Amino acid sequence: MLSEILTIVIVGAMISAIYALIAIGFTMIFGVGGILNLTHGALLMLSAYAYLVAQPYIGRLGGVITGVLVAALASYGVYMGLVRYIEEHVVITFMATIMAALAIQEAITMGFSQQARVLEPMVPGSIAVAGTRMQYDQLLAFVVSWVLIGLLWYYVTNTKNGRAILATSMSERGAIFTGVDLPQVRRQTWLIAGAFAGVGGLFIGRLQQTSPEMWLEPLTLAFIIVIIGGVGSIKGSIIAAYLIGYIETLTVELIGAPYRVVVALLIIIAVIMYRPEGLYGREYLE
Repeated sequence: MLSEILTIVIVGAMISAIYALIAIGFTMIFGVGGILNLTHGALLMLSAYAYLVAQPYIGRLGGVITGVLVAALASYGVYMGLVRYIEEHVVITFMATIMAALAIQEAITMGFSQQARVLEPMVPGSIAVAGTRMQYDQLLAFVVSWVLIGLLWYYVTNTKNGRAILATSMSERGAIFTGVDLPQVRRQTWLIAGAFAGVGGLFIGRLQQTSPEMWLEPLTLAFIIVIIGGVGSIKGSIIAAYLIGYIETLTVELIGAPYRVVVALLIIIAVIMYRPEGLYGREYLE
C-alpha cells in the first residue's frame, strides 16, 4: 500500500512538471495578447520530430537544442507571419491558429506518415526511487521544469524586458503609458512560450509517443489547466498543472487510463460553475 502511494506521488510529480511547462506558455500568450493560441500544441509535435531527425546526426544534446529552437522559432514565425496581422480580431485569430496547427499536422503526416515513433532517451537508464523504477528522462523532466520556471520567474521580476512582459500582462494600456514597446513584448512572449512548448514536447514525445496526433491531448490538458488555474495566471497554471497531474495519475491507477481526460473535463465543468474566473483569475506573477 505504501509503495503504491509513493508511486502515485512520484509519477504524479513527473507528469505535472511537464504539464506545467506546456500550460505556462499557453497562458503567457493569452496574458499578454489575449490570444488562445492553438498552434501551441503543434509546437510540441514539431519539437519531438526535430529531435527525432537531428539526434542521430548531432547527438542527444544537439537534438534537444534543435527541438527547442525549432519550436521557439516556429512560434515566433506564427506570430510574425500570421497572428500579428489579425490579433485584434479574437475569433479570426482563434480559427487561424487552429488551421495553422492542422496544417503543421498534415505536413508532419506527409513527411513521416501516421506511424508513431519512439524517441531515443535523452539520458539513458533508470533508477529506483522509493521502490518505484523511474527513467532518468522522467527525473530530468521534473528538474528541467522547475529550473525553467525559476528562470522565468527571475526574468519577469528582475530584468527590464521581463518586467515589460509582466506590466503588459497586467494592463496593456498602462504598459503603453509607461513606454513599453508592445510589439517587442509580444514577440518575446511568443518566442519564450514556443521554447517552453518545445521542452514539453520533447518529454511528451520521449515518455509517451511521437506521432502527428500527439499534440491533441496535451493541448486539451493545457486548456483545462489554464481554465482551472485562471486564464493568464502563471501561478494558477503551475498549481492547476499539479492538480490535474495528480488527478490523472490517481485516475489511471484506480479507474483506468481511458478515463483520465474525462475526469479532468468533469473538474473543469465544476470550476466553470462555481469559480468561472479559475483559482487565481486574471492574476499574474507576483
